[in-house]
Amino acid sequence: MRKYLLYILAVYIAAVFATLGGCTKKSETELKREKDSLEQVKYQEVIDELIDSNFFYRRNDSTDIYGTGNFDYRDTLESYHRGYSIPRDSIYKVWNTKAFQHLNELIRKKPILPGPYLDRGNHFQNIKMYREAISDYNEYIKRSPFNHSAYMNRGNAYERFKIYDSAMWDYNKVLELKPDDTIANFNKGNIYDILGKFDSAVYQYDTVVIKDPRLAKAYYNRGTSYLAQRKFKEAARDWEQAIILNQTYEAELRPKIRRIRPLIK
Repeated sequence: MRKYLLYILAVYIAAVFATLGGCTKKSETELKREKDSLEQVKYQEVIDELIDSNFFYRRNDSTDIYGTGNFDYRDTLESYHRGYSIPRDSIYKVWNTKAFQHLNELIRKKPILPGPYLDRGNHFQNIKMYREAISDYNEYIKRSPFNHSAYMNRGNAYERFKIYDSAMWDYNKVLELKPDDTIANFNKGNIYDILGKFDSAVYQYDTVVIKDPRLAKAYYNRGTSYLAQRKFKEAARDWEQAIILNQTYEAELRPKIRRIRPLIK
C-alpha cells in the first residue's frame, strides 16, 4: 500500500513539473509572439509614415512625370510636348476671360472643328473645372477619335475627379494608339497605388522603366509601392536609383532610405 501511495505521489510530482515546464515554454512562445507583433507595429508605423509622405508629394497630379517640379532627364519639355497638349503647362492658370471668349466664339461659328474643344478643355482643367473639361474632351474626341493626347488629357481630368475606372479606360486607349507611351503606364500605376493594388502598380512601373530606364520618377513611385509590400530592400534600391538619375530627390529620399535600412533582413 505504501509503495502504491509513493508511486501515485511520484506521478503527481512529475505531472506538476511537466505542467510548469509547459507553462514556461508557452510563456516564452508568447513573449516571442509579442515581440514579433511589436516589431510589426513598428515596421507598419514606418511604412505608413513614409508612404503617406510620398503620396503627398505625388498624389495631386500624376502628370508631373515630365513636367515642372522634380524635373527628370530632359533639358526642355519640347520632346514631351510633341504630340501632346498638356493642360498643366497651358499659359492660362486662372480664368482668362479673353481666352474663353475667343474659344467660345470659334466653337459658335464652326462647331464642327475639334481644336477649340481641346484647347478650352485644357483651360477648364487648369482651373480645376474638371466636369466642364471632360465635356469638352468628349466633344473633341467625337470629332477626332485618334488623337492619343486627347485621351490622355481626359484621363487626367477623370483621375483628378477621382473617377478612376474612366481614367484607366482612357490611359488604355492612349497605349492602344501609342504603345511606346510611358505616361499612361505611369498614371495607371499611380491609380493602382491610390487604390491599394500595389502588385498592379509595380507591374505598371516595371513597364515604364523598361520603356524609359532614365525616368527617375518611375523608380521613386515603384519604391513606394515596394515599401507598401514590405519589400524594404527593393524600395531602398529604387530610391537610390531615383537619386542617381535625379539629384533633386536626394534631400527627400535619403532620410527615408536610412529609416528603412534597419528593416532590411
